Amino acid sequence: MVFYQLEIVVLENKFDEFIESLFFLSSGIRKEDGCVDFSLYRDLENKDAYRMIAEWKTQKAMEKHFKQKLFPVLIGAVMALGKDFEMNIGDTLEKGSYPLAKKKITLLQRTGKKKGA
Repeated sequence: MVFYQLEIVVLENKFDEFIESLFFLSSGIRKEDGCVDFSLYRDLENKDAYRMIAEWKTQKAMEKHFKQKLFPVLIGAVMALGKDFEMNIGDTLEKGSYPLAKKKITLLQRTGKKKGA
């Protein structure tokens, strides 16, 4: 699976408009072929910071989404309602729960490798 995330700091007094826009856009994006999930998360330390994560079954499905009408509207809303935003694109290499995380942490500790090394 592949995903993109948008990190946005919402402008003061634009929260309601931001939420309304995302509510409208998310219902359409979730219906697009290949969309696994589209979610919004709020930062615990910065009340104006949010992270949107869109997960796709394949790279091709995500690329098709980028060419659909809702993605440019999403980016336009983020630019109009946010002070700043950053977009990241990535692959999900493995999925699992606590046992997988524990195994990976143990492996990193044994090899001495750090994240990003």
